Amino acid sequence: MTPVLTRILAAGAVATALCSSLIAPPALAENTKLRLAYIMADSMLSVMVAKDAGEYEAAGIDLEMFEAQGGPAVVAALASGSADIGYSAPIPPINARMNGVPLKLVLALGHEKAPDMQYTGFVASKASGITELAGVKGRKIALNANGGLCELAWRDHLAAAGLTWEDVQPVVLPFPQIEAALQQGAIDASCVVNPFYASIMHNPDIGAVEIATGMLADLTTPGLSDVIYANESYIAEHPEAIRAFAEVTEASRARLLADKDLLTAAAEKYVGLTPEAARDVRLPVARESTVVELSDVQFLLDALERHGMMTAPITAEDLTANFGR
Repeated sequence: MTPVLTRILAAGAVATALCSSLIAPPALAENTKLRLAYIMADSMLSVMVAKDAGEYEAAGIDLEMFEAQGGPAVVAALASGSADIGYSAPIPPINARMNGVPLKLVLALGHEKAPDMQYTGFVASKASGITELAGVKGRKIALNANGGLCELAWRDHLAAAGLTWEDVQPVVLPFPQIEAALQQGAIDASCVVNPFYASIMHNPDIGAVEIATGMLADLTTPGLSDVIYANESYIAEHPEAIRAFAEVTEASRARLLADKDLLTAAAEKYVGLTPEAARDVRLPVARESTVVELSDVQFLLDALERHGMMTAPITAEDLTANFGR
């Protein structure tokens, strides 16, 4: 047993005494296979810690996970039937719903809020000479996927700076490739999230400059940034499996929030960050509740409408399933 896993298991015992929400849920009557497609980002640490600690298995869930390169790839896995649930930012499943894929958001794992709980970062390399967001005009800017949260975030911040999408040169790169692209000069600036954000900021060869923060330019209202979602058919057939997955994940997230050393160790183990970079990783929890509120979704729909990214009329109710939680 590794030292990290030993600490994870020990922390679970302590956390049970601290908070009733950390009590393990009753196991499902029958073991249920649950296939999760995900992008690597900060909130996935909660899932990885719980899986290594055997907590999903104890709750009757046989969790299989595979990493996808971007939220649209996660959506594609659900649409093809190769995954049952997905984790990414909320914009890809919203786009999928607009295109007829019957996905619903079932668990809110992250929110951002100004001024000090904004976890989406916009960074430029020192070599680019960019020191503020307006400086990206005419330059190569990276986002992890077309039509995803980073595209919406870029569009919103550009508009706040008096620029448009046509003023920049977008480059699509998966999050794990962005650090090397900045270091090599292939791009000038990027939208990025933890744990990659922390690694970039600690890379002396990049000399990264933070030029903006926040999934939207105005986050006086909390913005939903990280979600778990599923096909309507899977929700209808396996509601107890999704509820059990949610309860285990919530408990794991609470442990990581309560124990900075545990979070740091998880960032080192699962992402390979240096101890210094891992120490800067924070979970995007500007609101503790993991219930997907209709207001959360409407806030995003309004932002998409504002930037011409709505391709079909859908409602917050179309996108939400909470199982009475």
